[in-house]
Amino acid sequence: MFKTYFMLAFASAVWGFQPVCVKWLVAEWSPVTLTVIRYSFISLCLALVIYPREGKKMIPPKAAWGWLALMGFFGVLLNNVLQFAGLQYTTVTNCTLISATSPAVTALMAVFLIRERLSIIKWIGIFFSFAGVLAIVSDGSIELIRQIDFNIGDILCFASQTSWAIYCFISLKAMKYISAAAATLWFGLIGGLMTLVYGIAAGTLQVTPLSPLAMGSFVYMVFLGGLISLYFYNIGVKMAGPSISAIFLNIMPVVGMVSGAVLFNDHIGPIQLIGAAAIIMGVFLTTHHWHKAERV
Repeated sequence: MFKTYFMLAFASAVWGFQPVCVKWLVAEWSPVTLTVIRYSFISLCLALVIYPREGKKMIPPKAAWGWLALMGFFGVLLNNVLQFAGLQYTTVTNCTLISATSPAVTALMAVFLIRERLSIIKWIGIFFSFAGVLAIVSDGSIELIRQIDFNIGDILCFASQTSWAIYCFISLKAMKYISAAAATLWFGLIGGLMTLVYGIAAGTLQVTPLSPLAMGSFVYMVFLGGLISLYFYNIGVKMAGPSISAIFLNIMPVVGMVSGAVLFNDHIGPIQLIGAAAIIMGVFLTTHHWHKAERV
């Protein structure tokens, strides 16, 4: 499972820096424009890579199309547009805090959707990871957590996390019929087309030239945050399950903390270091020797 865990950790680390890129990009492009063009590039690149290797096998059977359409709706249209739009109204810190709800939401859904029973150790791991995230974003202040004012941006970011949790379970259904790479290609293409239709209908699809900084951010989001990380995460969900995969998303705040220190000279003190250690401990407890989900 080491290879699977490495893929999940890599994807989560890359996504940890992505909110910074989104902040730069949504200042020049709308969330819809960013989502449509991003997934168009991702799908094209995947098609060029997959076809020589899989040939006609990359074409999904009839039974897979419905699941792929749902993956596109929840994983692309809702997840991306909601998060990108939310970051226009809230801070990266709040978005990071809200992203910590993903493991809990995914684990809760697993209990009802696939009848997964989580062990005490796994719940302890979730607790450590969530506690670490809270420590980082609150700087150790309980009062600050109590006073957080959840605006429309916060609500959109939470809805984005919920749609991602649903996407993870749907992806398991689709990948019974096709490879993880092919599933990533088709759900990205379908989701991009859905977002395109939505953007045309809403009048929010506008393309303008990007500044060098925004262009670099876009390239990062397409190749690292999109092409490679989506493929890695789909492999992780297939091999480790949705609940275990979701735990790795708590690595994202640690990467965000380091990125802030390097790029914006943000302060890193004892609380931040303790929070990062708690997140790593949470990932370890949840995955070490207990990677097989218990079923009832």
